[in-house]
Amino acid sequence: MGFNKTTLIKKVKKYIVKRTMVIGSYLNENNELKIEVQAKNFLTYNHIRATISDGTHAKELEWQREKNLITITVPIQLLSDTNNNVIRLMNHNQTFWLKMDEEAEDSQHFQMYQGKYYRLSVHKTISIKRLLPEINFSEERLTLTNMQTDFNHFSGELTADHPIQGDVWKVFAVKNGTIKPLEAEINKEVPSLEIFDWQALSNGSWQLLLSIDEKAYFLKAVDEELSSFDTPNHQVRIRTKEELLQFYLVSHRLPVHDVEVATENQAVELNLTMDIQQQEQSYIFIVEDTRLDTESHYEVYLTNTGLNISINHEDLLEGGTFKRFFLMSQGEKSYKYQFFIDSAKVFKKRSLKVDYHSQEFLLRIYRRKDRSIGSMIVRRPKLKRLIKQVENFNFSGYIGNLRVFKECTFYLAVEDRNTFDIKEYPIAEDFDIPLRANDLISVKGKEKSVLDFFIVVKDVDGNQVRKEKIKYELADYRKDNYYESLQGEDESGNQHYFLVTTTPFGNLKIETFMVPFDVEMQQDTSEKDDNIWLIGERYNTAQDNGIALFRWLRANTNIQAYYVIEADAEDYQALPDKEHVLTFGSKVHFEIASRAKVLLGTHDLENLLPYKPAKGFFGYEDTVKVFLQHGVLGRKPVEYDKKNYELPFDLFIVSSDPEKYDVVMDKMGYEEEEVAVTGLARFDHLTTTNQPRDILLMPTWRDWIHTDEQFLKSQYYNYYYSLIHNEKLLELLEEYDVNLHFYPHYRAQDFFAQDIAEANSRVKFIRLGSKTVQQLLIDHALLVTDYSSVSFDFTLMNKPVIYYHFDVQRFFKRGILRPVEETFLGKIAKNETEMVDLLTESIENHFKNFDIELDNIIKYQDHRNCERTYQAVMRKLSKELDHEQTESIDYKGQAE
Repeated sequence: MGFNKTTLIKKVKKYIVKRTMVIGSYLNENNELKIEVQAKNFLTYNHIRATISDGTHAKELEWQREKNLITITVPIQLLSDTNNNVIRLMNHNQTFWLKMDEEAEDSQHFQMYQGKYYRLSVHKTISIKRLLPEINFSEERLTLTNMQTDFNHFSGELTADHPIQGDVWKVFAVKNGTIKPLEAEINKEVPSLEIFDWQALSNGSWQLLLSIDEKAYFLKAVDEELSSFDTPNHQVRIRTKEELLQFYLVSHRLPVHDVEVATENQAVELNLTMDIQQQEQSYIFIVEDTRLDTESHYEVYLTNTGLNISINHEDLLEGGTFKRFFLMSQGEKSYKYQFFIDSAKVFKKRSLKVDYHSQEFLLRIYRRKDRSIGSMIVRRPKLKRLIKQVENFNFSGYIGNLRVFKECTFYLAVEDRNTFDIKEYPIAEDFDIPLRANDLISVKGKEKSVLDFFIVVKDVDGNQVRKEKIKYELADYRKDNYYESLQGEDESGNQHYFLVTTTPFGNLKIETFMVPFDVEMQQDTSEKDDNIWLIGERYNTAQDNGIALFRWLRANTNIQAYYVIEADAEDYQALPDKEHVLTFGSKVHFEIASRAKVLLGTHDLENLLPYKPAKGFFGYEDTVKVFLQHGVLGRKPVEYDKKNYELPFDLFIVSSDPEKYDVVMDKMGYEEEEVAVTGLARFDHLTTTNQPRDILLMPTWRDWIHTDEQFLKSQYYNYYYSLIHNEKLLELLEEYDVNLHFYPHYRAQDFFAQDIAEANSRVKFIRLGSKTVQQLLIDHALLVTDYSSVSFDFTLMNKPVIYYHFDVQRFFKRGILRPVEETFLGKIAKNETEMVDLLTESIENHFKNFDIELDNIIKYQDHRNCERTYQAVMRKLSKELDHEQTESIDYKGQAE
């Protein structure tokens, strides 16, 4: 018998790979939830711990072990009704990576306890969440009689042991703890219900739930002859289990016996051998994008053996996403069929090379896990490129894999990040390109800017085929370092500096700044003035912690505080005290920057200095560098780790002890004395004196979107576009006289402005700079965001937040600093239906806030954050003074 390496590896893994699987859960007679976990291949179980957390407090749980079975005991009274409950199982302080046993699918949830309905799910940790917390679930069942079915239609009459009364009636479908609202027409007089739309439901077994006011009833059927009916997407079989009415949905399927694929004339030809009705029946072929949830439709040609379809390359290749194929019948009753492939052997050819946009792709038509047909890109043409060396501003490198590009030319390009002005240098596989100051001066669009490097590929007509950033082989990333420098003078005598640097990903760039001809810099800038503080946010904003602290310092201390901003920024005009507001890059800006001892920024100090923050530039190494932050850390990792600087921040401002110790010290590398728990300066101005009734929609950005084309095809754009056009939401806003104000991220403003102009009048667009973010938070009753830390400001005002997490796994693909349940304080929607339901619930409850504990997020809930920040900086400047002495320094008329 021959040696089978694959079989041996599987056997070895079976005995050495550690596995932890949730195999079941149940409620016992003592009202305790028992969760059974099977743990295999652990050497010791002597240091096991189990905890439960509702996002604010963690508590120890009892557990027992019998061989490989660990049983965790959760008293029901420990479960929070409003927050997500997360259970962690640890051994030697290492958290188990838990999975749900596929055979235990039916026990992913447990149903009711004293009128409460919970769902248990497993993804690394165990999550228990109360569903529909505003509703109490009754042990009583309502009976459906006289049930009638037709295409996409179900109806029945309700009976009970007592009169069924109530004002607000809603119908839901429930499967394994998932609850979906159904469009239903209800006659309260009979009473009866009719359901016309089943599209929200997927394959599997669903139960019907009727909520009447604040009480919910599962529906049952007694002594009825049950039947089945069709919807456009499913065949529905009606049955009972323990008297409860169940609807078992199965997709319409068309068996496929043979699949042939070929490519011709910018299209993929698909021939399917199958049995299909041809008489008086027409069909359309559907290509569905699984991520963007979009469809393309194609004409179908029926053959003697099945059907033929010609699919454009663009619909299969654009977006780089997976596609699914369906067949839709056309007629009075339209059915959406899923192709069904019993064996992958039906494919005569699975992969084919496709020439598209002068590039060679490898495309695969394949059998999906559900045995339907789909397509995926196996290989996107890879453009190999690298800068090997930079010496005397000569850039040497190579490009490779040119064979996959058809009749193309290649360029090394330098592009200004602000204006997108570009300079292109033709290159071959190996290149050595000298860059000169005059060329770079002609490209840069602002006095201080960044020039990015790209490899650009163009076809024979000069159309851009690809444009990709290029890495530097010798990259040693620091925010405040550089590899090479070049200096040049323009026609007016201004001095331009060009510094070769890299991004955190090793991509090459040039940072550039200009010193005006009339600026006379003092030779010795090592002696800084302790009383001069330079403050800023982004180049063009004055809405955050920077401006809040600046105003407080000017009003309450003798510190010579200066705020820096660009002259053409919208926020500039609204700033008073122009004597201490510096125009970015001006003569006085250079003079103050060279003398300021303390630099305080909400972002990188690039934003408040007219030159590169690095050793050797105007005494930068002799300053005290303070990071004011622009949010509360704890979600997405940021780039302010200490290791990212040669000269890191001297003082890092945070809002709580967990943020200090768990995030900034443990994960970002700062020392105890370098981190101050003061709270954010802008918190001082949050107020709840008004009673607004509008909704603010304020999503953050996605860092994987780099071009306009990517944006318009992104899940991000399509989900928010769909939400602001949702008919049910628009009707809700109109009914309750509520407006939805949409404040997109600054990079998405121009795109959404037009979309909102075409939407309902209840959806209103907020232009960047028309109001401060803080004023927007004050002026609204409910905040809808995704991952933005402005949610903490809103929660601090005791107002509710709803989070839209349709792409949570991708957003946190590089990790999350603290668990989701600890920092997303509010309710979370994962799709549009859930979002509209949560908005409905919030509006109907008059925007009542959720029950939330803030102590672990914001320690000080007062209006003294600026004062504490000032004191922390003064202690950093005056280490010899104790805390009491420092508090009395420089206060105007307040010295103790």
